[in-house]
Amino acid sequence: MKNVWILDRTKEEARELVRALPSLAYHVDVWSDPGEFLEAFGEAKPDLVVLEHGIEEAKAVEMLRAIKEIERRLPIVVVAERTSSQGAIESMREGAYDYLPRETLPGGLEDAARRALSSDGRVIRTIGSPGPGDVDDLGAIVGRTPEMVEIHKLIGQLAATDAAVLIQGEPGTGKELIARAIHYNSDRRDRPFLAVNCSVLPDEALGAELFGWSSGGGEFGAGRFEQANKGTVFIDQIDQASLPTQSRILSVLESGEFERPKARSKARVDVRVVAATDRSLVQLMKEGQFRVDLFYRLKVVSVFIPPLRDRKPDIQFLAEHFLERAKSDMQRDIDGMSPDVVDLLNEYPWPGNVRELEHAIQRAVALNRTGVLAPEDFDIFEGDGPEWEETEAPMTGDLAASVRSAFRKHATAGSVDVDETIVSEVERVLAEEALERSGGNQVQAAKLLGISRNTLRKRLRGKTQ
Repeated sequence: MKNVWILDRTKEEARELVRALPSLAYHVDVWSDPGEFLEAFGEAKPDLVVLEHGIEEAKAVEMLRAIKEIERRLPIVVVAERTSSQGAIESMREGAYDYLPRETLPGGLEDAARRALSSDGRVIRTIGSPGPGDVDDLGAIVGRTPEMVEIHKLIGQLAATDAAVLIQGEPGTGKELIARAIHYNSDRRDRPFLAVNCSVLPDEALGAELFGWSSGGGEFGAGRFEQANKGTVFIDQIDQASLPTQSRILSVLESGEFERPKARSKARVDVRVVAATDRSLVQLMKEGQFRVDLFYRLKVVSVFIPPLRDRKPDIQFLAEHFLERAKSDMQRDIDGMSPDVVDLLNEYPWPGNVRELEHAIQRAVALNRTGVLAPEDFDIFEGDGPEWEETEAPMTGDLAASVRSAFRKHATAGSVDVDETIVSEVERVLAEEALERSGGNQVQAAKLLGISRNTLRKRLRGKTQ
């Protein structure tokens, strides 16, 4: 029987955590004093620790460090009464096996315990070294939906490594902020973080920006890779880089070296590369516009940021976050938002994602005259009705037209099982698109479609249930 130690603020509060662990599978000991908890390690060691993030006598991060100093490979599950991006990132960076919102109990903790104690009971994720990192100001990654909590946890894990990262998501979802969070929570945080946007520079200028330049007189200027030595280079819109520039980026990733312009010598750098795109690199590879070897070099770890419309519970939370920031920046006395504004914010599809929401709140704060944000303060809500409603019909019409066309084609050809053929094809396409959008993560793709992972795999093979 596995031994589980629980450290909570009080033994009474720990009862909820105890109830989440089946008594027949685990022997559970409960602690409320961090000092006594650590002293007990001298006599025995548990197989799993469950740590409440809100303990009073010692911060959870400090406890994580102390426990890891005693037993590095001991899995620790952190349970948070009130989830936060900071808490998730720090917990994972310090070595937690998992970080769970308390509302996921009991199933979440039972599942985490089972996974943590699988095999020999010492299977843990490759995660973090200590270090500060304040991401509270990184507005676009604020969020409490399960999808954002998973991203916060992933940031904490990535901060402890030098792995290349590919961040995917629509414009305005906060890709650069994710990259910054990874950098400033890593051991490279005291070195430069430099960003380059491939879409705003012609190819020659982009090459000079990344790799440096030289003049006819022998003068040389260092590019971003040399300027950011020991730090991080964030390459946004990497899909816009030309194939020759992609080849030079690949050289940096493979060997840490590149040729300086008009020079025989090579520059050697130690940089972490984080890249981002809002386009399908898989499709660009098929079209010959993106190098396959660069794709797999970048995609050591892939982070997919869901669009704001797919995480509606975060909209009001983000709006309030941006409202407080805008009030402070503009020195405005605003009490809050009217219920009508909250409803409209939740209904609007936010094609510009978090960036559009932030700008909308800033405008509303600047123009408000009543002390409470109202619908008339937002230009996106102007008109007789929500303008976004008009954008749905063409999409639906195109889909219906495609289905009718496919039906006529198969029916004319005398095909049998027309329904199964068309439905199977649609399901396969949906599965491929969901997988692409989830950065190749089958679990996320299945969740996006609302199906099981096994069903997703069958659809990818062209089979129906």
